[in-house]
Amino acid sequence: MRTAAQNTVKNQNKKTDRFGRALVSFILSFIGLASLALFYMVRIANSISHYNTGQTGILTLTINGISFFLGISARNSTSGRGLAIAAITISSIPLTLLLIFLIANAITMSL
Repeated sequence: MRTAAQNTVKNQNKKTDRFGRALVSFILSFIGLASLALFYMVRIANSISHYNTGQTGILTLTINGISFFLGISARNSTSGRGLAIAAITISSIPLTLLLIFLIANAITMSL
C-alpha cells in the first residue's frame, strides 16, 4: 500500500516540463498573426491583379495549426503553462477568421 507522499511524488513525475513546446507555440502564434496579415494583403492585391491566395491561406493554416496543437500539448506542463494558454488564444484568432472566410467563400461560390 502506498502512502500519500508516494502518490504525490508519482503524480509529480507524470507532469513533464514542456516549456520548449510552450515557447515555440507562443513564437509561432505571432508568426501566424503576421501570416494572417500577409493573407489579407494578398487578398487586397488579388482584387487589383490576379494573385493566388491559396498559398498564403495554406501557410496561415499550417503555422497556426501547429502553434495551436503545440500549445495544447504544453498546457499541462509544470512550467510554461501561461505561454501555452496565450499561444492557444493568439493562434485561435487567425484560425477562426480563416474558417469564417472559407465558409463565406464557399457560400458565395455556390450562389
